[in-house]
Amino acid sequence: MIPFEAIRKQSRTERPGPDELIDRGEIDELVPQAQPIELRALTVRLRAPREQMGFSLTDLSERTGLRRAAISRSENAWNLNPNLETLFRYTEALGVGLRLVLDEPAEPGSDIWDGS
Repeated sequence: MIPFEAIRKQSRTERPGPDELIDRGEIDELVPQAQPIELRALTVRLRAPREQMGFSLTDLSERTGLRRAAISRSENAWNLNPNLETLFRYTEALGVGLRLVLDEPAEPGSDIWDGS
């Protein structure tokens, strides 16, 4: 019979949760649930200027230093958590701008203020 601690250790190794993957450095911090939709829309929109300029994935890979597969995953919304450096390298290589916008704070009395 396998001791309980051995089973626990095996499950951590074979099926780690997000906290363990973050602790090990295998993934970055997770994006809050509402944000992947905006990030997905942004990364998918990056494909159009690349194609309009006639750049292949390989061309962009050479210009950015990013792996071709990473660019493809971003453009096809398979990478739900691209980091800012990746986004800036991608847009700089295409000569397009990337702006980060801070929305106005929520008004007191709105849902964000009451913890809902």
